[in-house]
Parts: sequence; C-alpha cells; structure tokens
Amino acid sequence: MTEQKRTVSNGQIWIYALMSSFQTIAIMTPYMYGTMFMTTYLGITMVQMATVFTVAKVADFFICLTSGAVIESANFKKGKYVPILEIFRWTVTIGAIGQMLPMGGMPFAAKFAIIAVSYILMHGSMNYLSTVGYGLVSVMAGGNYTDRIAIAQRNTQISAGMGILRAFGTVPVITLIGKLANNPELGYTIWTAFGAVVYIILTMLFVKSIEGKEQPRDPNAPRRIVTLGDMVKAIGGNDQLIVYLIWQIVVQLGTSVMSVIGIYYWTLVMAMPDGSSAYLNWYSIGSGISTTAGFIFSLFVPKIGVKLGKLKSLYVTQFAGWAAYILYRLLGLKSVYFMTIIGVINSGILYLRSGFGANYVLDIGEYGYYKTGKDYRAVVSAFSFVPMKLTSVLGGVIGPLFLAKIGFDKFNAENGAGTLDRTSAEFKKFQNAYMNVYCFAPLVCSIIGYIIFAKFYKITDDKAVFYAKENAAKAAAAAKAE
Repeated sequence: MTEQKRTVSNGQIWIYALMSSFQTIAIMTPYMYGTMFMTTYLGITMVQMATVFTVAKVADFFICLTSGAVIESANFKKGKYVPILEIFRWTVTIGAIGQMLPMGGMPFAAKFAIIAVSYILMHGSMNYLSTVGYGLVSVMAGGNYTDRIAIAQRNTQISAGMGILRAFGTVPVITLIGKLANNPELGYTIWTAFGAVVYIILTMLFVKSIEGKEQPRDPNAPRRIVTLGDMVKAIGGNDQLIVYLIWQIVVQLGTSVMSVIGIYYWTLVMAMPDGSSAYLNWYSIGSGISTTAGFIFSLFVPKIGVKLGKLKSLYVTQFAGWAAYILYRLLGLKSVYFMTIIGVINSGILYLRSGFGANYVLDIGEYGYYKTGKDYRAVVSAFSFVPMKLTSVLGGVIGPLFLAKIGFDKFNAENGAGTLDRTSAEFKKFQNAYMNVYCFAPLVCSIIGYIIFAKFYKITDDKAVFYAKENAAKAAAAAKAE
C-alpha cells in the first residue's frame, strides 16, 4: 500500500481517540451493568425487563435503518457530520444517565417509561454517532490513507488502554461512590454522569480542533432528501456492501448467540478447581488480564497488520478465531484458566485487523461513490451496523430458548441452592451441550461467512487507496465549482 505524507496532527488524533473512549465509558455502565442494576436496585423482574428491552430494541432497529438517510438529508451550516455530533452527544448521555437513575421507589409504569425512553435515546443516538465517527475519519484525513490508518491505530491503542481502567476500576469506583453517598444506586448514577461530562467536554475540544476541515453545504443549493428509494439504490448499486452485509449477518449471528449465553460459562457451567464460583473468583481477574494484554498487543500488532494489508490481516484473524473456538471446545471443560489463555492469544491476533478500524466500512462507501457518482457514504456507514442490530434480536431469542431446552433453569436453581452435583451424568450432558453451541455456532457461521466474503469481496488495498483519492479530488473540484 502506497505511503502518503501525514497531514493530520497528533493532537487531533488524540482528542478524537479520547472522545471515543469516554463515550464508551459513558455508555458501558448501563450496557454492562444495566440489567443487574434494574433487578437488584429497581425491583424489576426478568419478565418485565424482557418486555422493556423488546420494545426498545425494535425501536432501535428502525432508527438504525434510517439514520444514514437522515444524515445524508441534513443540510447544516457547519457541514454533514459535526452538527450531528453536537446534537446527539447530548441525547446519548441523557439516555445513559437515565438508565442509571435511582428510581426504585417509583411505580413500575414510570420506571418502564424512563428506562425504555433512555435505552432508545442512548442506543438510537449511537446509530448516528457511530456513523458520524466513521465520517469524521474521512473529514480529518480526506483521501489520505496513511492518515486514516494512523487515526485507526491510535484510536485502538487508547481504547485498549482505557479498557484496562474500565476492567479493573469500574466496580471498585462505583462501590466507593455508593458508600460515600450512603446509597449504592448513586454509585452507578454518578460514575455514568462523570463519563458523560468528560465526553461532552472532549467533543467540544474535538470540534474546535478540526474547525474549517468540514466544509458546509451551500445553503442556496437544492436540499438533498435521501428517500427510501435512495437507500435501496445505495444498497443495490453497491455490490460490495451487499457482500459485507451478508457476511456480517452470518458471522454475527454465531457470535451473538455465543455472547448471550457466554456469561453462564462462568456462573454455572464451570467452577474453580476447588469448587468455588468461577464468576466471583476468576471472571473479573481474567477479564483484567485479557484487557491488559490487549493494550500491550495494541502497541505493535496493528503495525504488523498494516504491513500485511487489510485483507490478509482479516483472513489471518478469521483462521485464528476458528482455532480458538476448537480449543475452547477441547479445553474449556477442563479449566477456566484455559479459556482465559486462549482468549488472550486470540485477542492479540485480532489486533492485526483493529489497526484499520473504520476503514473496512469506509472502503465500501468510497467504492460505491466512485462506481455510481452518488455520495451515499453515510448511508453505507449506517447500514454497516444493521447486522449487529438484527443479530442482537435473533441471538436474544435463540440463546435463551437453547438454554431452556438443555435444562438451564433446573441446574441454575440447584447451583443457587448449593445442591448442584457437578459429577452427575445429567450435568455433564448439560455442560457438553452448552459447549457445543458456545463453540460451534460461531465457528460454523464464521466459516460460512468467510467463504462468502473470500468469493465475492473485490476491494483490494490498492483499489481502496485509489477510490479514496479519486473521490477526494472529485469533492474538491465540486467545491471549487460552487
């Protein structure tokens, strides 16, 4: 891949990366601890919680489908992406804090409404902000591919570093705040609000740092409205987007099922060698070790990935993932330590791909723009999140149904009561059934997805650079003509 002269300053890249990391801090508390918070402190039952999330996830899915069209249709004085960031930074933080409010004494109807609206605000806003995050990379770097890679690498490194703080520090800090406030609920509220405030400040600094980079649209030009027909054209006219969506839907269906049932490996399926809880005595330690290792890997592995190129790095990580799933199945029921070790090694290899960040999706948008002459890049970026939203709904149904079928409720109740016989043939059958789906669902889906991608994806690294440069030149020429 041809090296180009850097034009984006390190300061701009750092602010962008820190902004992304604190956005994650703001939304990860409700994302990771929201269900526990609701059942422990708000008195919401599992059935009630499932009802709330069903309503909210359906709304979130439709927002995801339309967010790219809304961004493309907007005609702000400041440009396409910066105004969206300035609007939705507020709604995403309000939604995050809203899910962590101490409202245990409220009637259920009020809690239902606040949680559902807050969930939609946070996740719906992320549909816009994630798309804008991709777009801002192209705003900062233009058609300079060296800059795009530098932004992605630094973002990956800082995200990994902040991940260490989240892994080791979130629960202790929340607990400390709750004790100081004499209210454990407030620990979650205040920590979420802290992340939100820092994120808002960083967005202001970021917008200031790229002032003048994003050109405003001509206020006298006819307003562009992206219709349903345009969205269909954005997909139909971009064969590589179709390949990407099919590939990701297939792959993410397997990983979604795996992630839905994954926590139960630690809470029920496996115990520590002395029979104690793996969740209480190893899960957080293992997560911290994995996160710390990830930070170390992020410092050098992405650079190796750049030398290999986007496609070779992608294929290597696919093969490593297959090996990890097979090793999980062979060793996962022998010791929880094997699961941690395999996960650490696999995560290190995954950093080959993470150095390219959003560029996989940006390449598809640039390809479509070059091929058709129609700029649907924001629509393409937004559609790239559809597989995650769709498979989240499907995985959320398939995972619990599978657990119910293999007797999860019975064994979970026995485990809670301290009467579970881990040596019984019945429980061993349950363990093996669980591990078969935990490992082979993502493995089979990944292999099928790989075959589809390898056969039909045609954007090479050199072509990606060419499309980006040509489109940047086209946009510059159009701006001069105006």
